[in-house]
Amino acid sequence: MDSAEAADAHTSPHHETADVSAQEENGGEAVVPLQPTTTPSGAPMPTTTDPALIEAWDRCWTVVKASPGEFDVWEELMRLADSQDGGFTPDAPPANIANVRVLYDAFLEKFPLCFGYWKKYSDLEFLSRGSEGAIEIFERGVKGISNSVDLWVQYCTFIMEHKADNREEIEQLFERGAKCVGLDFMPHVFWEKFISFYEEKEDYSKMFQLMERVIRIPMHQYARFYQQYVQLASTRPMSEILAEEQYNTYKAKATATEGQDESSKEEMPEEQIEAEIRRLVIEASGLIYARTAEETNKRWPFEAEIKRPYFHVKPMDMPQLSNWRRYLDFEETEGDVDRIRVLYERCLVTCALYEEFWLRYGAWARSLSDVHLLQDIYSRAVVMVPSSNPSLALTLAMIEEERGENEAARRQYQKTLERLPGHIETIVRFANFERRISPGDLAAAEVVYASQLGLDNIDVLTQTAIVTLYAKFLWQVRKDVDGARAIFKTGEGKFDSKFYFSNYIKFEMDQPGEDYEKRVSAVYEQVRYSGLSESVRNDYGQSYLDFVMEFGSSAARYNQLEADIKAPSVFVAQSRKRAAAAERAEEEERAKKQRQEEEEEEEAKRDVAMDGQAQASDHLEKDGVVAPSDAGSGFVDPAHAQWAGPASGYSYPPATGAYGQAQWDHGAA
Repeated sequence: MDSAEAADAHTSPHHETADVSAQEENGGEAVVPLQPTTTPSGAPMPTTTDPALIEAWDRCWTVVKASPGEFDVWEELMRLADSQDGGFTPDAPPANIANVRVLYDAFLEKFPLCFGYWKKYSDLEFLSRGSEGAIEIFERGVKGISNSVDLWVQYCTFIMEHKADNREEIEQLFERGAKCVGLDFMPHVFWEKFISFYEEKEDYSKMFQLMERVIRIPMHQYARFYQQYVQLASTRPMSEILAEEQYNTYKAKATATEGQDESSKEEMPEEQIEAEIRRLVIEASGLIYARTAEETNKRWPFEAEIKRPYFHVKPMDMPQLSNWRRYLDFEETEGDVDRIRVLYERCLVTCALYEEFWLRYGAWARSLSDVHLLQDIYSRAVVMVPSSNPSLALTLAMIEEERGENEAARRQYQKTLERLPGHIETIVRFANFERRISPGDLAAAEVVYASQLGLDNIDVLTQTAIVTLYAKFLWQVRKDVDGARAIFKTGEGKFDSKFYFSNYIKFEMDQPGEDYEKRVSAVYEQVRYSGLSESVRNDYGQSYLDFVMEFGSSAARYNQLEADIKAPSVFVAQSRKRAAAAERAEEEERAKKQRQEEEEEEEAKRDVAMDGQAQASDHLEKDGVVAPSDAGSGFVDPAHAQWAGPASGYSYPPATGAYGQAQWDHGAA
């Protein structure tokens, strides 16, 4: 049934009767027709009766399905989702909640570095599913952008509020966050939250131990944390804030008296011991502070140049990119592995769309021989970097194979060929992947090449490469000479390529047999009449002559071939001379025609000018005045102070009547 028949069916009496019957079967209640669950583009239907919103929703989904990188359109979809009838609450229509989840899941899969949307998504899930729903989204968020200080602070704050009695879980979460963001240059909000947690619990020992870690970190507000550390050391008992082993070590130093043996030592008062321990602690921390200040100052010039520390789809300017390169150079020279890793992670939020930084991070990780870190780096890279360049995906596939994850590697190759059918490097790598993992069965590798033959919308150069590489695989890997020859022959008369012909000739020269000369010569003959440039055909022609000299069976054939290959060069030269002469003659004819047209145009202009002068003379004879409309021919009306005749080099005062005519006659003469 076509669309017209379907439209008629919906309005036919039969359908009206069916509706009535259904109404009777339903106890007389009206049957409410089912509402569509998707828009025309296949997007989930928003819960609204506003046709403009539905149209905008469908249009936006169509755009992001075709071009997932359209960030502004995603943002418009977010606004439209907020406009659905019923909102997003525990009592909201189920379709609303489903639509928002589909939208946020799709958006954050493409843009996981947008930490603000993870927070918004967790808030929405909290309204829908409570704390467990929010925690699930937070967990996904800190995996998507593990070095977001803001997101870790929000997550820790949420857990502190909703799981206040579970101290162990809170501490573990803070420690997880510290590994991810603790060495950032601007982590003070996170450390403040962590320190305040122990302060609220009045656990000054753990608070002090935590602050001993913090004052060693080069960061923006290192001095403020040091002041807080000194204040705590100055106000709390040493036995309360120091660990037992640490306290005993300091106490031994405080009570040691140089030059006295144990028997002659006087016991120090507890107050004096306390004061001495405090002095030693603060003195030691002063050295730490100086070192932290020095390390902070080293990094300050680079940090001061970072203008956009967050992710955005807009391009970075060159000074910003250059600053990141220099900053990475600096940290790699310093050699602290943890700090290098943290800086790379920060860089790849800001510069996430730039392949060079992912490749650089991967090269650094490779130097550590950390294949798991490599897999993590490239898995994220293929999400962020535009897919038009598949080098990252191909590298990831090789890493997955190195890890023994062959199915994951195969998926990368398959996804790349889905996005970029006929991509030569992917085909070669995919086929050789299949060859490596199944050396005894090359069928899967052959399928990779065969599946790419005859694809639509593939240019001739790509087709040539696929055919040639497929034939080489059959010839050199599968040892299938007949199969390779059959594939080579599919390109005869279609491909004008040195790559194709060179491999075809090499293939036939590698196959012995009684028809050896005939087969090789047949390929050379194709080259002679191909669309390759003359110089390339001449090179092949010389190789052809060499082949016939070394392997040919007839001198007559060689002599004829030499005449055919070399003699035409004289006629080609003559032909070129004739063509050049014809081109020059044609050019001269065009120039002659153009000069004639220009002369005719000039003559027409002169005729118009003479007509104007004649009309002016008539006016002067009749009226004795110069008509204003003739000013374009050199005439002016009497209001002008000076007037010059069109052919005169003299200037005269304005004149009328016979005197003016006399002046004209003088000037014209």
